Amino acid sequence: MTKPYFIEIKGVQFRNKGAYLMLLACLQGLKAKDKAFELVLSPGPNLPYPERARHGAWQKLAFRRKGIDVTGLLGKLPGGLRNLFKRYGMVTERDVDLVLEASGFAYGDQWPLTFLQNTAKEVVRFGQAGKPFIFMPQAFGPFTSKESKAAMRDIIHHARLIFVRDPVSLKHLQSCVEVLPEHVVLTPDFTVGLSPIGNQELPELDMPFAALIPNSKVVSKYNHANAEAMRQQYVMAFAAAADYLTVLGIQPVLVNHEGKEDAELCAEIAALSPCGLVQIEDPLAVKAFIGKAELAISSRFHGAVNALSQGVPCIATSWSHKYHAMMSDFGMGKFCVEELTEDNLLRSVAELIEQKEALTKEVALKATSLKQQNKLMWQRLYRAIGW
Repeated sequence: MTKPYFIEIKGVQFRNKGAYLMLLACLQGLKAKDKAFELVLSPGPNLPYPERARHGAWQKLAFRRKGIDVTGLLGKLPGGLRNLFKRYGMVTERDVDLVLEASGFAYGDQWPLTFLQNTAKEVVRFGQAGKPFIFMPQAFGPFTSKESKAAMRDIIHHARLIFVRDPVSLKHLQSCVEVLPEHVVLTPDFTVGLSPIGNQELPELDMPFAALIPNSKVVSKYNHANAEAMRQQYVMAFAAAADYLTVLGIQPVLVNHEGKEDAELCAEIAALSPCGLVQIEDPLAVKAFIGKAELAISSRFHGAVNALSQGVPCIATSWSHKYHAMMSDFGMGKFCVEELTEDNLLRSVAELIEQKEALTKEVALKATSLKQQNKLMWQRLYRAIGW
């Protein structure tokens, strides 16, 4: 009996629509080659068993808590015991043949050093075992400490491929090594080519609408010392944009692109300005809804990608370098609002509406080009894994 080919997809989840889209993009790319493989996912609060089961995923037997990581040791369990675990749908690191790391943005000084170091050890183990560990297109950095640079250096030298989403991230990786190897490749976000699929969740609107997509992380007290003041300014800016759009005969519709925290932020905005509210669970249906909009205003990275990849002009409100780079990929760099105020946002909305016809054509052309780049990325990945 032929041993199954186990592929683990890391850094994805079902709660965040962007992370879910990256899972679906990985599966779409893998299935395009018509090769038999088994999906592996690690359990977690945002990867509940029923949804993992719907994707036919095996459960990764792993344990990481802060500085403690025994995942590699679990892979050294006797073969008989590992086979016993398989009866219950569980595999160890040793069983995994390929890892696709699709976190999007999880490696840099913004996150705990232990996470980076644990990943580096895992990448080294895979490299030494001759197994591919591939970083799907994502943002990186910055890396300022000796420890973070050393961990990232191990990742760079032992990963099979590292796809980097933007030039700023590439410079952050360059700061860790003397010369970047050829397997570090600049390539855009890879969810661009995912086809939207409508379903019964999609509401029917009787007038043109704009999709407003907030992001609770931008104003989270866990990320910002002055979060309360930022939140008030953020809510007022979105509400002002909603009022402006309403006057123009464009219905503002708030789209929850994640979960409870974003829903609370949507409610605060709706309390100041009458807006529609859409909560769609299926990420491809969310994309389908956004694709019907006249324009979008998004603080969610993949909310903006969902719009732009379908030729819908979008304003992005930024909290990281990855936003401006992505917007520039679509020719919309000047519509990336770095400092969110009512005046800045309203100015951008007015300018976008004034130039909407030309922008729509430009965005559609750029989207076509980016989809072609995605195909080239997958061709390079296939070669790297021998497919």
